[in-house]
Amino acid sequence: MLDIKVLFWYTFSTMKTVKLQVPMDKKVRDGLEIKAHSLGFDSAQAYIRVWAKAEVDGRKVNLDIDDWGEPSHKAAERLNKAAQEAKSGINVSEPFSTVQEAVAHLNSL
Repeated sequence: MLDIKVLFWYTFSTMKTVKLQVPMDKKVRDGLEIKAHSLGFDSAQAYIRVWAKAEVDGRKVNLDIDDWGEPSHKAAERLNKAAQEAKSGINVSEPFSTVQEAVAHLNSL
């Protein structure tokens, strides 16, 4: 019950939000949704929020640049091995409900 009270207080007392509605062609909106998902956002709204906040702060956000580049050959081998192990269920644990469960699992290795 406390969580609901905190959420209510945060939403209505602290968080000052407004809704901005921007009419646009459905194809544009659908394309923006696809672009947002390709960049890792869960929605076009989240993508727009990040862009708008950066604009207000005087920052430029360029999400199309991949600063990471390509992994080295050895790094790619490690990543591929880890991915294959995960797919095969090797070195994968069940989720933990408590910190104590996680620590007990680590101590058992």
